[in-house]
Amino acid sequence: MKLTNYKKQGNIITFTVSGVDVKLLNALRRTIIAGVPSMSVEKVTFYSNTSILNDEVLAHRIGMVPLTTDLKTYTMPAECSCKGKGCAKCTVTLMLDVSGPRTVYSGEMESTDPNVKPVHEKIPLVKLTEKQKLKFEATAQLGLGKDHVKWQSGIAAYEEKEKDTYDFMVESFGQYEPEELLNQALERIGERIKEVKSEVG
Repeated sequence: MKLTNYKKQGNIITFTVSGVDVKLLNALRRTIIAGVPSMSVEKVTFYSNTSILNDEVLAHRIGMVPLTTDLKTYTMPAECSCKGKGCAKCTVTLMLDVSGPRTVYSGEMESTDPNVKPVHEKIPLVKLTEKQKLKFEATAQLGLGKDHVKWQSGIAAYEEKEKDTYDFMVESFGQYEPEELLNQALERIGERIKEVKSEVG
């Protein structure tokens, strides 16, 4: 396998790869899109919401805000010693308590972990008029894009330029740097190959 023409621009990396089976490239593309864990809000508890949006709609908007991700500190809920009940090893809490009149932005959510916070601070959540209030506590955890798009960390695509030579593109949504997203996907493919080998013996 040979990699050339590597370029990075913002959250996008591109490169040309040759001497590799297209099946492996497709596995890599699918893993980048759906198989790399990232943090996202899974549960929102509202203590006050007198905005124009009902709790369900607002909770969905909060859940779609991309969060920076720290895989060294946190584990998937199903793999955690708490068995997914929620603890410091698998969950992060974000809180907000504001009153109108004002537009409420994603960056105003206060996280219990400074390493897990909204990627973009200026995503509008809701507009409050005078006397309207919003107070909630949101629980974020790791998940996979194959389970819900809110856990999707990026996109990837490839195009065949000539026989066995492909242009590959990776775009991160901000949870990871694009290089880290690519490396995480490669690691997970390697882990699955090891699992298959161990089962085969």
